[in-house]
Amino acid sequence: MGSVPVAGVPLSSGVTFTTRIPALDGLRGIAILLVLLWHAVFEVRPDSLVLRKLLGIGILSWSGVELFFVLSGFLIGGILLDTCDSPRYFKTFYIRRAYRILPLYGVLVALYLLRFLPWNVTPAWLGDFSESRVPWFSYITFSQNIFMAYFCTFGVGAMVATWSLAVEKQFYLTAPVIVKRISRSKLVLVLAAVVIGVPLLRAVLHWTFRNGDFANYLLMPCRADTLSLGVLAAIMVRSPIWWNWLVKGKSKLYGIAGVLFATLGALAYAGYGGAMNGPMVIFGYSCLGLFYTCILLLAASQPSGLLQRALCSKGLMKLGVLAYCTYLFHLPTMAVWRRVLGICLPYSSYVTQFLGGAIGVVFTVVVAALSWRFVERPLVAQGHAYKY
Repeated sequence: MGSVPVAGVPLSSGVTFTTRIPALDGLRGIAILLVLLWHAVFEVRPDSLVLRKLLGIGILSWSGVELFFVLSGFLIGGILLDTCDSPRYFKTFYIRRAYRILPLYGVLVALYLLRFLPWNVTPAWLGDFSESRVPWFSYITFSQNIFMAYFCTFGVGAMVATWSLAVEKQFYLTAPVIVKRISRSKLVLVLAAVVIGVPLLRAVLHWTFRNGDFANYLLMPCRADTLSLGVLAAIMVRSPIWWNWLVKGKSKLYGIAGVLFATLGALAYAGYGGAMNGPMVIFGYSCLGLFYTCILLLAASQPSGLLQRALCSKGLMKLGVLAYCTYLFHLPTMAVWRRVLGICLPYSSYVTQFLGGAIGVVFTVVVAALSWRFVERPLVAQGHAYKY
């Protein structure tokens, strides 16, 4: 994915916001790195008790998706805020999103739909597709997260990661209308109400439904607080008053982030670090969203410092650029390599799962680099031919 654009806004300090924030590419790199580490390393359960304890340090690496939600809210919210007066507001927004998202996603869905052919087109050593109650058409309509929540299953393993894309696409359907129709001051109140109200919604689902925590993890209304925090961050960096506060209040932001990090650490230490544990679901998601929002604001508002140097490292920024393709295809690629190694090694062993995951990650990143150069970047350029 490309750099995060932010429109130029005259600030009271005399500074003008440039068209991109390089540190946010690095932040996106951290998000995809967390996702890869979770699926390739920390999600795998070894037989050794000692090794399981050591891998426990990565219990929160699943939260890379939370960081993606904050970044998405910031990016999409910023675009909508900057262009809401354009006569081509809706048309250009959706055309650009379609150029960015649909081609690669279409390839993934087309490969998935091969399972419904009347004959098996995959080699026998790859194994058969697992059965899934999630209907095939839901992947075309970006409604798979709803069916996953209803049937309490992620469906076919290779398509698991697409639930978060469904959440974001549902966000794309609602956010443009809200930003267009509501004044900036009222928008802040609406977003604040969402940030406060969504944890209450998650608590109701947690205590009312048997599989409420599964629904809390997957459904867009239950993740709207994190997306809204990203939009609020976009508003803050476009306000001269808030921008000056952010620039001068670095120590306060670091302090808030530190308290939130300690809270999350305490949750993990107490055994509630999993994505679907009650305390994590009810208020842990909010803590993660606030923590990542603080880091995002620090990355956006501080031109120098240790955090900025780390985020602007070439490796992280490059990984951030490749994040979309990597996110889409890392699970099916890891599954294939684990099957390949399973020919010679026990498939369910930790060695097979770990090595297959590691090789799959490397292979995915290489493919993502080729995809960005020859497919995604030209398509993004075509999309930007449509002006607001």
